[in-house]
Amino acid sequence: MKRILLRVAKSAIMNFEELTTLMAQIEAVLNSRPLSPLSSDPNDLNPLTPGHFLTNCAISSFPEPYTASDSLSYHSRWKLIQSPRDKFWC
Repeated sequence: MKRILLRVAKSAIMNFEELTTLMAQIEAVLNSRPLSPLSSDPNDLNPLTPGHFLTNCAISSFPEPYTASDSLSYHSRWKLIQSPRDKFWC
């Protein structure tokens, strides 16, 4: 995972809080992946995920923050964190 993280973060310089946020979001992505194939039948149960073993319920990815009133610097730093997360599985 270290190699993948270095590849997607590239030369981004993040402080401790930003790196922790990125790692928590990647953890949520990993723990919300289904362990079984998805069914096309809407009446089937939800697929089993690693989150079910951790919290006894499904873990959803973090919601996107509301940034309309945030300053540009906060928004650009947030995009810096979101970019590696979005590229994590590419």
